[in-house]
Amino acid sequence: MIRRVVEADAAVWVQLTDIHAASFERGWSAAELQRMAAAAHNRLYVFESEGAWMSFLLLTAVAGEGEILTVATAPQHRGQGHAGRLLAHAAQALAAENAEAICLEVAVDNGAARALYDRAGFKAVGLRKAYYARAGGPAVDACILRLALA
Repeated sequence: MIRRVVEADAAVWVQLTDIHAASFERGWSAAELQRMAAAAHNRLYVFESEGAWMSFLLLTAVAGEGEILTVATAPQHRGQGHAGRLLAHAAQALAAENAEAICLEVAVDNGAARALYDRAGFKAVGLRKAYYARAGGPAVDACILRLALA
């Protein structure tokens, strides 16, 4: 089931922090996630089943366009389509509000995420050089992707 996270979900921030930390080199803290989710134009959606939070998506929506800030899935739940369902849900919600597109950045070397976005219909529209800092290595470029909704 996909649902939007609300203030009453405060007890689950640690779960979301763990999922994010397992998905990125530098995971966000519970305070960072809470602050970002509470921002005026931001929304946090989760995919859950039987009380387990398997995947989440954080986006912002302003001036007819959405931007995906992060998508993360718990390692034991990857490859089951949860992130794809979250992307479809976000696209549907934004389209219902007459948004024209969703954009995001993804590391050029993140093959799993690139495949996810390709399956969802996102198209490359640009490149940000040396966008993602990497511990002990050179920064990695970000591919800017866009999904037209209208």
